[in-house]
Amino acid sequence: MPGIDYSSHVANVTAPAPALAAAANKADSPDFSFADFLDIVNPLQHIPVVSTLYRSITGDQIGTPEKIAGDTLYGGLVGLFASLGDAVFKEVTGKDVGDTVLAFLTGNDAPVQTAAASEKPAHVIPAESVGTPDMSALLSALSRKGVDTATATRAAYAYGRTIGLTTTALMLPPS
Repeated sequence: MPGIDYSSHVANVTAPAPALAAAANKADSPDFSFADFLDIVNPLQHIPVVSTLYRSITGDQIGTPEKIAGDTLYGGLVGLFASLGDAVFKEVTGKDVGDTVLAFLTGNDAPVQTAAASEKPAHVIPAESVGTPDMSALLSALSRKGVDTATATRAAYAYGRTIGLTTTALMLPPS
């Protein structure tokens, strides 16, 4: 059976780099700063095509509320609706429309990252070195949450099969 990377279940994964965390906090920060005001009034952040090139070249980022406010300031009602649509597109795909078009034209489909390009990757423990999960602990946790025994047993069996345990290793009857 092919191996599965269980790295999302392992606690030894390093935290994100401080530069990435700071960039994420800037974009999601509820505090309004002078830099946010400059992002709103800077036309280079709101002119289609120019804004994508500007952010690509400078590495500058703009938060969603500032983008919507500036697009509305410069584009009126059309700018508001275009910006709202772009915000939804970015939430779904991870890139705004301009970044998607730029990636199509340049052939660079990598996600946009301006900070920490040389950061070390997170430490991942191979799945082979992780011991067999304690199914009795899983069953008791499900029981404490009010899940009936038959459903808990089926869930534990499905989980065990998903991570590649055999029926004998599970010691659970298949349902």
